[in-house]
Amino acid sequence: MQNYINRGDLAEEKYREILDKETHHDHKIIQDDRGVYRWEESPMTNEILKGMDLNNLVLLLIILGHGKNSEVYRKLYRNMGYSLFGYWEIFYWESNNEEADQYEPNKIP
Repeated sequence: MQNYINRGDLAEEKYREILDKETHHDHKIIQDDRGVYRWEESPMTNEILKGMDLNNLVLLLIILGHGKNSEVYRKLYRNMGYSLFGYWEIFYWESNNEEADQYEPNKIP
């Protein structure tokens, strides 16, 4: 069973960095059975991804100009139900995203 989490209840610094920066979307956060905080997955996104290699999809996003600071790239990971810690590692940790400090959130139409 998953529990929905109020964004304001997450105090850990890494989570606050994400949530304080990404106020432009209202993607829900859950706590799974193991106690892991993650974005609520989109079953349709994960169904489509079953037939794809994620590495190839990421490569396609990059070729199309959607780097790690792109909303398209980030929305994909939210829709996959990625853990908040893993999301922070990919998008906010400068070891994985050298341009993390240049991220400017924008609204998704």
